[in-house]
Amino acid sequence: MKSVISALLSCLLALSLQAQSSYAFSTAKSFVSNEKTQSAAFKTAHVRSTQLGEGLFGGLFGKKEEDNRDPSVPIRLFEIPCKNVKLGGCRFTLGLFLIGQQGTPMKGTWKANQASDAVLDMFHMDNTAMFSVVMTEKSISVDRYGLEPSLRYNLHESLVLQGLLDEIQTLALEGEAVEEENRLVVFSNADTAIEDARAKLPARAA
Repeated sequence: MKSVISALLSCLLALSLQAQSSYAFSTAKSFVSNEKTQSAAFKTAHVRSTQLGEGLFGGLFGKKEEDNRDPSVPIRLFEIPCKNVKLGGCRFTLGLFLIGQQGTPMKGTWKANQASDAVLDMFHMDNTAMFSVVMTEKSISVDRYGLEPSLRYNLHESLVLQGLLDEIQTLALEGEAVEEENRLVVFSNADTAIEDARAKLPARAA
């Protein structure tokens, strides 16, 4: 009788441990999945909240009826054509730069996130907009998500993007002794690439 009871207890213990193990694996898998989809989820949530706000309040405050832009489609702020971009090194270097800009102009203003091997996201504290740095082997561009960025967002975004252009310029042009094929970024037109991008942003504060 004791052996039968002992066998039953062992069986119940084994089933309990298996259930706990399955739960832990499921939780960990869910956490990894959430990390990988954070950027997409933020963009989707922002689109939905914007659409809801327009539906509830769109006619009360004189919103322009002609603004029919799809909120899921970003605005391209600028694009820098390149002969070549070394994606791994460029992503790493620009990622470190954006991490260092999370406190610009104050702590907690931004949160940096690597959305994919070629996209770096910057989320703003007021959630009215965000921007993504998009890299391909032939270009570096910046896209903004959000239909109505706040004035504060626009000011803070300009500060970070002006600094980002400085960083990209350094990667492409600093060190005359570095051969072109060894640079992380090679512009299609080195004379005007950065200036053309700056012209599309608010002027840098003096």
